[in-house]
Amino acid sequence: MDFGFNDDQELLRATTRRYLTEHQPRAWVRGRFGAADVFDPDLWRRGAELGWTAMLVPAAYGGGAVTPQPLVDLVVLAEELGRELNPGPFVPCNVVADAVARVGSESQRADHLAGLARGDVTAAWCLSGDGSPDPGAVEVRALRQGAGWRLDGVARYVHSVPHAALVLVGATDPEGELRTFLVARPAPGLAERTLRGLDLTRRFAEVRFDGVSVPGEDELPGGPAVVERCLALATVLQAAESVGAADVLFSATVDYATQRVQFGRTIGSFQAIKHRLADLALELEAMRAAAHYAALALGDGLEDAPEAVATAGAYVGDAFAHLCGEALQLHGGIGFTWEHDAHLFTRRAKVAQVLYGDGAWHRERLLRLSESRLGAATRG
Repeated sequence: MDFGFNDDQELLRATTRRYLTEHQPRAWVRGRFGAADVFDPDLWRRGAELGWTAMLVPAAYGGGAVTPQPLVDLVVLAEELGRELNPGPFVPCNVVADAVARVGSESQRADHLAGLARGDVTAAWCLSGDGSPDPGAVEVRALRQGAGWRLDGVARYVHSVPHAALVLVGATDPEGELRTFLVARPAPGLAERTLRGLDLTRRFAEVRFDGVSVPGEDELPGGPAVVERCLALATVLQAAESVGAADVLFSATVDYATQRVQFGRTIGSFQAIKHRLADLALELEAMRAAAHYAALALGDGLEDAPEAVATAGAYVGDAFAHLCGEALQLHGGIGFTWEHDAHLFTRRAKVAQVLYGDGAWHRERLLRLSESRLGAATRG
């Protein structure tokens, strides 16, 4: 297990940063605030050529990673996309691609993976009725209909639905078992409604299933295990995006503190400001450590991967939001203006705090995992 980025991964980082700086800087994102959809399919396809959606796809279907650690490669990309507040469906596309690659049938892989890897199609992931990862929050119901299934219900806070050609949805059957299905869009009975949200850089929607027919061969085997893997991957990728965003905002805050003059001195020379910046630097490094180790553990299948992912979910989102709040304060009045980017990072952070499980949910999960491991050790 390698704890550092190698030369190939650093080259991937540099290439991605250059591409985003030239084609999708934050000024570009700002220019699309008023649009019904912030997604640019051409930009996404060009990004896919850099591997944005190919790392977890087998080479036989047009994918491929830079190193033998594809999830770590993906974390490199996630950090760079987070720095520019990329609005695209990076997390859901990789979550769906990974699910299909891992447990999908040969026909499912052949039908979907190549298009996802090329960026020709995008995917969305319907987690639950309130966006939380609790199994009891799943509001889509699956009923047997001949050789297939009928889906009814609703999923909310689904990222990047309008342009998605493929939807991965979790649903409960009459026995209460959780099942997962692939639904191609458009489909009769499948509709979405855009929701107003705090994050201006992305679009979320309510997806409604009203008698959507799904062939039996479009179910992914594995039930709850599939959803658990999807959630772990989404948690890691979102944490990495948050690290990239926090890093650029922290750097901007330090730069501002070394330039802003009060009482004849730069504010960064005041001891109180130094202490606050030092605390934020420590917080940022802890975020980075938690996200990176979670990616390593999950990607390499380590025994403590569930705990590592729960730690990242419990810490990174809350730390990102705290760092953004401090950055707003340290920037003073200008930090609260529409023209400054601080509020964009804060909006992203507040959504990341609750998307794919809030800190309290992940801490509870970490506690249960620790109790279970301790109990097993005691019995052994």
